[in-house]
Amino acid sequence: MSLITEYLNSQTKKMVVTKEIEQYLLDILGQDGYWRQEEGYFSFVEHIEKLVDLGELTPVKASAFNGRQPPLYEKYRIIMRGDTLDQSIRKKLLTGYHPQINTAYYLTHGQDYQEDEPYLVKLNIFLQRYKDFATWPMLTANERSFQIFRNEKWLLSKHGHLFCQRTGLTLATLRCYQTTEPFFYYSLNIPEGTKKIKVLIVENKDTFFSLKELFQQSINTWSGHKFSLLIYGEGRKIQKSLRFFTELQEYQQCHADFYYFGDLDPEGIRIWSDLQKEYRVPIKPFTLFYQVLWEKYGEDAPSLKEGKKTGQRFSAEALEKFLPYFAQPLATEIGQMLREEKYLPQEGLNAVLFREIAEKREEEGSA
Repeated sequence: MSLITEYLNSQTKKMVVTKEIEQYLLDILGQDGYWRQEEGYFSFVEHIEKLVDLGELTPVKASAFNGRQPPLYEKYRIIMRGDTLDQSIRKKLLTGYHPQINTAYYLTHGQDYQEDEPYLVKLNIFLQRYKDFATWPMLTANERSFQIFRNEKWLLSKHGHLFCQRTGLTLATLRCYQTTEPFFYYSLNIPEGTKKIKVLIVENKDTFFSLKELFQQSINTWSGHKFSLLIYGEGRKIQKSLRFFTELQEYQQCHADFYYFGDLDPEGIRIWSDLQKEYRVPIKPFTLFYQVLWEKYGEDAPSLKEGKKTGQRFSAEALEKFLPYFAQPLATEIGQMLREEKYLPQEGLNAVLFREIAEKREEEGSA
């Protein structure tokens, strides 16, 4: 981050080219040194995005993306912030705040200081009042936010996030933690000593209840995949709530293989793709269910307009990741259906069909 800031400070133009910033790092660190910096390009992306969050850079969206993953814009504009602070305020920043609050950022960002001063004052009063704060029990972030700022939502807001970045604070240093959004799930007892489990995430509520009914009857194995945990993803909510898995202590001693079954439509595939990006763990499409869904209804798939799904965004990138999980010609057929703006909801499979699939696979396995 310091090298990137150094590069930006050396520029006389307000516009910078992303690949030139990266080349500067390569020139300074060398190829090996660059890739040792927390995975190279991935760390570079994080630093650029942080500078955007801090208001140091803003993307030039007309320049398009750089064609890499994760993507960055090809160009960014440097945001010039004047130092509008008089000497008394500078002195206050240097000596008047609790030592745990890093005020260096505001010395050159007077406009941000004016915006943040009320919160700095409240935090400073709190830290000065409670000398033994570092030994306090942990609270949730919303609880701590209300205690300090009299606003339970502020600390986890966009402004609160920026404030912490500017002052060098973290939730840990504020003795608090972000709670996870819980998901609905149905679990089966796992034998003691189990080293690996399989988890099935489904997008929609009806499918969750149909499969839960079968789980309750010990029907939880399809094509050799025996699932111990069924999660209701609730559409895109799963992108925030999957962290709740770490709260399920009975599963933390096992390696979990995640599988996903959602609608065969642009949004369902984007949810699956974005979920992997968010958590950076493999989450495989449960291809058997998609295959049966296609075999049952593929030739009669309705249009997105008929299903009132016209607001969905098609992602070629997500589809390119999704289709290789399927054998040919199924992969081609699914891709063609989606490009024709047709879809298949996962509700095409019901409890009766899920049972038939399980029994059919058992018969094939014993034949």
